[in-house]
Amino acid sequence: MNIDELRQQHEEIGRAVTKLISERAAKLDELPVVPSATPDELKRLFDEPLPIAGASAEEILQQFARDVAPNAMSVPSPHYFGQFNPAPLAIGVWADALCSSLNQNAGAWRNGPTSAMIESQTIRWLCELVGYGKDSFGVLASGGSEANLIALKCARDRISPEISRRGARQGGDLTVYTSEQCHYSVEKSLDILGLGRDSLRKIEIDQQFHIRLNKLNEAIKQDLNEGRRPFCIVGVAGTTATGVIDDLPALAEIARAHDCWYHVDAAYGGALAFSDKHRDKLRGIEVADSITFDPHKWMFVPFSCGTTLVRDGGQVLRHSFDMSPDYLAEQRGFDDAQYDFFRYGQMGTRRFNALKLWMCFKFMGKRGYSQTVEQHIELTQYLAKRLDESPDFQRVGEVETAVCCFRYLPDRVQSMKPEQQDEVQQALQQRIEKSGKAFFPSTMLDGRRALRVNVNSYLTEQRHIDDLVELLVDEGRQLTS
Repeated sequence: MNIDELRQQHEEIGRAVTKLISERAAKLDELPVVPSATPDELKRLFDEPLPIAGASAEEILQQFARDVAPNAMSVPSPHYFGQFNPAPLAIGVWADALCSSLNQNAGAWRNGPTSAMIESQTIRWLCELVGYGKDSFGVLASGGSEANLIALKCARDRISPEISRRGARQGGDLTVYTSEQCHYSVEKSLDILGLGRDSLRKIEIDQQFHIRLNKLNEAIKQDLNEGRRPFCIVGVAGTTATGVIDDLPALAEIARAHDCWYHVDAAYGGALAFSDKHRDKLRGIEVADSITFDPHKWMFVPFSCGTTLVRDGGQVLRHSFDMSPDYLAEQRGFDDAQYDFFRYGQMGTRRFNALKLWMCFKFMGKRGYSQTVEQHIELTQYLAKRLDESPDFQRVGEVETAVCCFRYLPDRVQSMKPEQQDEVQQALQQRIEKSGKAFFPSTMLDGRRALRVNVNSYLTEQRHIDDLVELLVDEGRQLTS
């Protein structure tokens, strides 16, 4: 293949792919949100022998249009109310294509100079957004799970620097504290870091699902008396199940009192900082030692794009992660090692994910993100109002972000045993999912099954909320009649 042939391939494939993407976007309001195919059906569909002779791009794209796209969940749909997985911005989608065409390795400056500069800039924008000072820094991650892992390693290495060299046996009974509503990645990270899942203390929550500060203080006191070493407190700004935000200033005070690293998992809720109307809900986040913030959530950046932000700057990350192999040693004749992002996290080869974040940031601006965040919260409050007006529903908790939890409890369901009520919630969720008309998950709150709706698409309008309420009522009545 020569350069002219490569250019022609890009033109032909680019036109075909643009047509596929734009035509699907035009049908998002009508497409089934959830495909009907079973795992066995999809397994048979893609059960092919190892390709020996190559196929044409046209044939491959035809198979995509025939088999792949129709059987994919329509996450960008305005009827998708699932986890924090919003419709990606178009400029972010095409930024991914530009990223692939450049094929930069964003791990080291020499392999990706523009990627290093753009990642550095977008990190500084995020730091400014959350209220960090000029000395702060951070690193892009694959998502909240990796970002939490990076932050917890920094916390571990601060309290016990010898662990990196001699292993976790040097740490003693290091202990982390967080809410029962924390993301599962906190527990998984402690396993990966060699501290063990039992080193996590999940603290009881109040009726609105915030961490109980008195229970946190009691747990720390008890652990100190038993010889354990509290070293990190994790606050949550936008829990996965309910979207609520812990008392961040109070947690910061407790962390300071016990010389603990203070991390805030704001993978979802961090975007509240865009809104002057709602950013006060994050008050206290600016004093956290580290923050997880996922642009692939409320910033509509295509997967995957997470970040770990660190208040005291890049030297904290380098203390935990920096190594200098001979071929990337700092003494290589250039003043660029500070832009080697492999030194700030565990990944070596890294995708140029900063490009799509940079483009989305510039396309939306603070004002655009602010308007969308505020619109989503207003739509969620509208949903809560519609549910409150109906005798068939009972809300669970308050709306603090763009998450609303509730149960379907008409008189005929309220008379059932608790476990039967839980079965009704699950069955209602499954009926709606199988219909393809909308998607939302269920969750467990107070030990009972509840339905959870998150408004997360910039395409969602009030009419989609009305459609959802009507769907809930219709399917609920059919289920329990």
